[in-house]
Amino acid sequence: MQLLKNNMNMRLLLFISSLILMSCGGVKKNIVKPETYTKVIPQLNEIKNVEIGSRVIYREKGHQYDAIKLTKAFTIKLDDVFKVIEEGKIFINQYNTNEYDFYSSSTNSEFGVAIPKSDKSPLIYYKSDIDGIYSTGLSYNGLTLIKPKEQLEYIQTNVSSKNKDYFKEEFIYNGRVGNAHKFIYREYINDYARPAFTQEVQYDLSENKIIGFRGMRIEIINASNTKIEYKVLNYFEK
Repeated sequence: MQLLKNNMNMRLLLFISSLILMSCGGVKKNIVKPETYTKVIPQLNEIKNVEIGSRVIYREKGHQYDAIKLTKAFTIKLDDVFKVIEEGKIFINQYNTNEYDFYSSSTNSEFGVAIPKSDKSPLIYYKSDIDGIYSTGLSYNGLTLIKPKEQLEYIQTNVSSKNKDYFKEEFIYNGRVGNAHKFIYREYINDYARPAFTQEVQYDLSENKIIGFRGMRIEIINASNTKIEYKVLNYFEK
């Protein structure tokens, strides 16, 4: 009987030790790297109609992260103050572990959303203990993981990173005067317009219905002072 009791005590100590190691020990983080993407609108040879001041053609190149967007507001208690996290709030996937995908807010790094890879039921993570409307959480790699009383509702989305190798260019219809049809070309880097790369151009359509700029080719079908009908034959040079 004494031997059995000693074995049970030993197993209990091992179990407690394992819990301590799980809560205090380091967990390997996999930093999420953004994916490179290119978006071009519209499709080639697709007939389009836009009004004056609108983009005729648009190209964007950059990096994007996986993210989640809340479809329902929820409340969290921060430093004894209840804070409403509004519907539409976006959390970006910054790093993952073997057990969770962690999504953080760009405006508050103290808390975020942790989605277990096992059942996808989202949890709230926080960098210190909180109480109030949530149940007691468990410690995980220096964070407190808390199951909200109400299920967090969200959709998957993507978020562009506009502070690294971000580039955008657009060709805007600017109306006509007689046979002269005017356009504005603009470039952006890191989502800021570059004045030196903004250029106004105009074309005489009595000579040719196809216009070009930096390798781009557009066939003008009809144009007025209010709108333009066209199709893109070729995109900008890369």
